[in-house]
Amino acid sequence: MASLVELRDRLRRRPGMAGLADEQAEDLLDEAADMVREYCGWPVWPRQTVTVVVDARGGDMVPLPTLMLHEVTSVEQRPLFDQSPAAWQPVEGGWDWSEEGWLLRCGCWPDGPRSLRVVMDSGYEEPPGAVGSVLLALAVGIARRPGRVASMRVGGESVTYQQAGGSGSGAFGELSDGERAVLDRYRLDNRP
Repeated sequence: MASLVELRDRLRRRPGMAGLADEQAEDLLDEAADMVREYCGWPVWPRQTVTVVVDARGGDMVPLPTLMLHEVTSVEQRPLFDQSPAAWQPVEGGWDWSEEGWLLRCGCWPDGPRSLRVVMDSGYEEPPGAVGSVLLALAVGIARRPGRVASMRVGGESVTYQQAGGSGSGAFGELSDGERAVLDRYRLDNRP
């Protein structure tokens, strides 16, 4: 796993990227990281403690929005259709979790939308595996593209582009097949 500082330095070694200031390199990597996280469907890194509210469909397993779970510190449930803040009740014992992001229970979880609130420690410390290489490729692509068309005049053939890497950039169509193959390993939609 490459640290973000290492990735910033590696980005500057790419052709045409040597002149990037720290802030510029970090902005490009942040935009690339946003694309990766959105494609994967969960934060992936950095490791953090978060509170999530999830739907349960009965049964003994509930998927949590992570593929790298380190710890679950609390689970609460609420009665169906009771929206009051006091409705949340701790689930004491009878449950466990897996590193792949499943919350398990001896018996059944309640059935309903937003029925469980979970405090979990989740994510990788740094971008895992080849995700760092994907970040670099995306950051270089973001830096080099001219931006989206901001205005166009047909008669005089004038086109004005938004600033490169500006808002509105970063669609999944910009990922190559190889990049998708790397990221699919960390994508929630591909959970076994």
